[in-house]
Amino acid sequence: MMKTKQVLIVSNPQDEHTAQVTEHLHRLGVTPVLYYPENFGRTMFFALQQGVNGQESISISTPEGEVNLCDIDSIWYRRPRLVSFEGEILEPEGIEFARDEWKSALESTYALLQKPLWVSNPDKLREAARKPLQLRIAQKVGLNTPHTLITNNPNKAKEFYDFCKGKVIVKATGNGWIYSQDGDDYYFVMTNRPSLDDIQASDEIAISPVTFQEEILKEYELRVNVVGQQVLAVRIDSQNSEISKLDWRRYDVQNTPYSLYGLPPEIETKCLNLTQKLGLEYGAIDLIKQPDGKYIFLEINGNGQFLWAEELSGVKVSEALANLLAGVVPPLKSANL
Repeated sequence: MMKTKQVLIVSNPQDEHTAQVTEHLHRLGVTPVLYYPENFGRTMFFALQQGVNGQESISISTPEGEVNLCDIDSIWYRRPRLVSFEGEILEPEGIEFARDEWKSALESTYALLQKPLWVSNPDKLREAARKPLQLRIAQKVGLNTPHTLITNNPNKAKEFYDFCKGKVIVKATGNGWIYSQDGDDYYFVMTNRPSLDDIQASDEIAISPVTFQEEILKEYELRVNVVGQQVLAVRIDSQNSEISKLDWRRYDVQNTPYSLYGLPPEIETKCLNLTQKLGLEYGAIDLIKQPDGKYIFLEINGNGQFLWAEELSGVKVSEALANLLAGVVPPLKSANL
């Protein structure tokens, strides 16, 4: 009889994706340990002990009891938040020191946990988030990519604009989130079309690196979810709406149908290969399907959102993740591509 897998989910209590995957795990007879690092010091405690003879013990204590992390079979690293010091009587320097201590302790713990299947390892997630690296590896596995320039040099920006005959978009080089000083307000930088005046605004371009790409003609867009060795693609008919034409994240779901999509086998294999080479077990890949039939890779998010597309299309990403974590299906790292 197969032993029930022990699953750890590193997340935050408000994440709806965690709730959905947890529900599917329960149906599989697996009760995951829900681990929210922001609660350390309040309702959770941590201990890492190393002996001189190589013995190690790593545990977390919750109101439900103590969990030995060395016994965990699989871990879903799903957007946890930093330890919160709200209400603590500490000077700013003390908070900064304590936050750095937690960061070091937790990153050290994750580095020691080599036995479990990570979906995905936080070190791999950080590396895979580098967009120029994504483009390089995408090209190596045979995916088409757009001409791209990252620069704060106004002259280079103007040259690129001319090279693309003005068909250029601008987008964030990093994660795209902008937060206010107090942290209460934030917004997301979308894809935009710069005008020639924007390109010639040398003082603004020089402030920080800007990512420019040639604008790709679209028939429709695809959100390709690689989950272990499964590829679950969602077609987004973003060109049906003037609102979402340039960036489907300007949602107009009433006018942009979402549907299950079957990728050509060679594109599916390239998506698997890309995700595997980045060391990930899950990846949300954005592709453009051109009117001439070509598929263009834009980027991959190792911890991307999927629930909204699942609800609109019926593509069961959360169920696939639960199956991967529970050991029902094989991981991507074991695939022979």
